[in-house]
Amino acid sequence: MNEQEKNNHLMRLASFFSVGTAFVLMIAKLATFVLTGSMAILSSLFDSVQDMLTSLVNLIAVREATTPADKEHRFGHGKAQALGGLIQSLIIIVASCILLKESIIRLMNPQELREVGLGLSVTILAIILTAGLISFQRLVVKRTQSLSIKADLAHYTGDIFMNIGVCVSIIISYYLKWCFMDALFGIFVALYLIYSISVVLKESLNMLMDKEISPQIRKEIKKTACSITGVYDCFDLKTRLSGNEMFAQFSVSLDDELSLKDAHEKTDIIEEKIHQKYPTMHLVIHPEPISQNKRGRTKHQYILNQSKNPKLPTT
Repeated sequence: MNEQEKNNHLMRLASFFSVGTAFVLMIAKLATFVLTGSMAILSSLFDSVQDMLTSLVNLIAVREATTPADKEHRFGHGKAQALGGLIQSLIIIVASCILLKESIIRLMNPQELREVGLGLSVTILAIILTAGLISFQRLVVKRTQSLSIKADLAHYTGDIFMNIGVCVSIIISYYLKWCFMDALFGIFVALYLIYSISVVLKESLNMLMDKEISPQIRKEIKKTACSITGVYDCFDLKTRLSGNEMFAQFSVSLDDELSLKDAHEKTDIIEEKIHQKYPTMHLVIHPEPISQNKRGRTKHQYILNQSKNPKLPTT
């Protein structure tokens, strides 16, 4: 199993764990809300319902994104993750608006809580299960940089703090008789969810619009290419992200006298060097004679410039 296959397996596994965790918590919180009538529990239930929906969307997106390239999709299916992140964001925004409405209604008509012990027990269970899930998701995101898993991680991390807040809200509302705190917490959670998902929404749109990858990685690509002996320039660099895979294409200036075979060997060396840092990056490199360089510089000018600005050790 190669590196990409291992990453795909981790992404699918994280998606299954996410669906399972969300389903268990959704059932437990539904029963708890019926018995307690707590808006804090209802806000937590809304969050688990949207977790369940978004995790299912995420599971489908990851399955599609990890499907190998085929004749109709030569660049793979990585953008399915961006579509999944977009759908997740819309679901969370709609659910948060519903929760916000219900919380405002309860704020105007406070009600005393029931079965507080049960509500606290289920919330503590939710904290334990969610903590285990996000620990695994952090590992997967670190290994794969998956946008879909990152989206899941974002709102499950928020769940930890939200469930702690549920415990505090229930205790204050029940023991201090401040029933309005229960509704205020629901409002806070709704606003927090809308804010937290905005980052995922932005990243999803950026991927769908083929936004360039980070300036630091672009700089590394150029620096690595120009570190090779006989490579005088790296230009016309275009990059994009599709799922957890990066794509880059650029031109390099080489000696006019190089044969086609030698020019091909130079580009192979560049690919090998870049893949040492970014193993899964897809590269398209176009060799161009130095005399036809688009910047209008001569070979002598490049050599002079390189002597003033030392490069990486050459190969």
